[in-house]
Amino acid sequence: MMKISREKYLESAKDYLKNKDPQKALIELKKIDTTFLGPGEIAEYYLLFSEVNLWMGDSNIKEPINYIINYFRTSDNHFLYAKSKYLYGWYLITIGDYISAKEALLESYLTFKRYDYKPEMARVLNRLAFVHFQTASYDDSISNLDECAKINAELGNLSQVSLISLNRARVLIMAGLIIRAIEQLQNTEAESKLLKEIHKYNYFLTYGIALALGGNTKKAEKQLARTAMFGEDYIREKAIRYEYLGWIYNLDGKFKEAEKTLKTGIELSMKIAPESALISQTKRLLADAYIGLEKFDKAQKTAEDALIVAEKINERVEIAGCYRVFARVATHNREQENAREWYRKACEIFALIQSRYELAVTRYLMAISGLHDTGERSALLYMAREYFISEDVKPYTKKVNQAISKGAPQLAVRSTEERDKYPFIAVHPKTKKIVELAENIARADMSVLLTGPTGCGKDQLARYIHACSGRVGRFVTINSAAIPESMIESELFGYKKGAFTGADRDKTGLFELADNGTFYLNEIADSTLAFQVKLLEFIETKIVRRLGDGNSRKINVRIIAATNHDLEKQIRERKFRLDLYHRLNEIPIAIPPLSERKEDIPELTRHFLKLLGYKIDGGKYKKELKALSNILVKRNWPGNVRQLRGILLHLGFIAKGNLEKLTELIKNDSFENGTKREELLKALSETDWNQRETARLLNISEGTIRYRIKKYNLKKEDHIDTRA
Repeated sequence: MMKISREKYLESAKDYLKNKDPQKALIELKKIDTTFLGPGEIAEYYLLFSEVNLWMGDSNIKEPINYIINYFRTSDNHFLYAKSKYLYGWYLITIGDYISAKEALLESYLTFKRYDYKPEMARVLNRLAFVHFQTASYDDSISNLDECAKINAELGNLSQVSLISLNRARVLIMAGLIIRAIEQLQNTEAESKLLKEIHKYNYFLTYGIALALGGNTKKAEKQLARTAMFGEDYIREKAIRYEYLGWIYNLDGKFKEAEKTLKTGIELSMKIAPESALISQTKRLLADAYIGLEKFDKAQKTAEDALIVAEKINERVEIAGCYRVFARVATHNREQENAREWYRKACEIFALIQSRYELAVTRYLMAISGLHDTGERSALLYMAREYFISEDVKPYTKKVNQAISKGAPQLAVRSTEERDKYPFIAVHPKTKKIVELAENIARADMSVLLTGPTGCGKDQLARYIHACSGRVGRFVTINSAAIPESMIESELFGYKKGAFTGADRDKTGLFELADNGTFYLNEIADSTLAFQVKLLEFIETKIVRRLGDGNSRKINVRIIAATNHDLEKQIRERKFRLDLYHRLNEIPIAIPPLSERKEDIPELTRHFLKLLGYKIDGGKYKKELKALSNILVKRNWPGNVRQLRGILLHLGFIAKGNLEKLTELIKNDSFENGTKREELLKALSETDWNQRETARLLNISEGTIRYRIKKYNLKKEDHIDTRA
């Protein structure tokens, strides 16, 4: 009889869980007396108990989770072992250990796949998509969801396919890709009718908040109002509705309505899961409402409460949101240094998780806070505006434009001659936007991180930013990978005479040479960890002390770094410091390859030919230039602008000013010579024309180096006057 009752309660709990009612499932489980259960029965009970608690947001299940993994690992039941690993992965997500969660979920998925358990494969992929999203791997997240949708389509689960489309839209919203999210939801509106009632509820909620973030709060409220048809049974979804409605009121500046609505949402959420993301999100939004109402003490306390929950479950977007509240409170209290630090921390997290919308909002709030000088204020506003325009967020675009018109400075440059010396050619809309951004962030002290493939123009853009900055100091460049570890301190910080054997004179370090100017770190991804430590130390203090010198000097320098590597991947592989990445990535600028901006090629061609002395100003050679440009535009440029420059300078020199001859040479050229010329010139530049070091770098003989220098007619000044 006792066994029959136990099985009845277990089956009843399973049914409630299938219907997404974990509270009733838990009630059924609590009816079971576990005192006399055997190991296998305990494992089955713990399996269901763990899943129910995970649904309810309770992560205090480490012991039962470990029990089921250890039990089913030694059993022959591969299905239940894979399920226990799936639940373990889910549990790890709740405590914020995404790396371990990914490993557990992948093991679960592979086991399910081995035995072709397709419904379970789909469930794991859905959870993996969440992990990838939380670790800012959005492409992987979308890929998992697409595979999940494919499996469900094969199984005929059309409603599940619609649900995955809904999850995909959520990923896009959280990533700040508002336009794509709205398009996704519009495209699946007809399919949403296939969803279960609870998922229809979530569809309206998701569609509503996407519209709200895009600036259409009236339509957003109408979408949320459609949930009234579902009654009062869905407590969690009802709590989310209050959260989203409060969010919308905040966006509209209706802070009193937001306060009332969010408090109701918190009351409901506390009944469901007092330590869930729902609680941290709603409390943080309430703190934002208190800021709007100028109740700063309440805002601080509410955000502190939200942060406790957010940190416990590692809800990074809410952790950063709380930091932003602290920054605004500190600004009100005139604690300027604290406010700057809180804003910096918030931006670091939003940037790391690629929460584009929240990052742009934070930059806007920083800009209008009065904490920053005109250069940094301008940089923050233009970066925020770039995002808001790209996603057509009209209310914030309007706010940013108003802030720009009120106080943004005119572009300050050292001189027109200085800019003309290092132009960044821009015809394609992508490169025009890059130049506009570069000009408007030039006067800020914030660090810039330039990314893009080799030869795309990172060096040239760095010089252009310096030319537009108004800085009177030098542009000092360094190959970050070229300094031996034993010489890092002496090269960067300098030394006093007698500081060590061989120090027969005072030497100014590279940081000091760049005082009141720009310090450009090329190939930053290839730097050693020892170099990174010293660089981070300097960025945080802007203080240098020469070796052997007791005096310190405060340096005013702007840092620009560049790389063609994936720094985030190197951070995961522990090859690059995360804290340094944050410090360098205050203003990220990604330069696309030449293949994505071929409209720039004709103007680049004119520029390089003029460097060679070709007399092409005016309309006299318009036809010849067009013919030449048409040929070049049709070619592939794996080496980007640098390769284009190498070809034109090499063959242009041979043609000796004759455009027709140059065009014929271009037609017949295999590009091999131009590529080798550019490769050699780059290596010579890096070694300051030391032919022995260049030979070692390229793994060829010194004789070959001398031969190629003569063949390509290279001169030491080439790498100075003909930069791309």
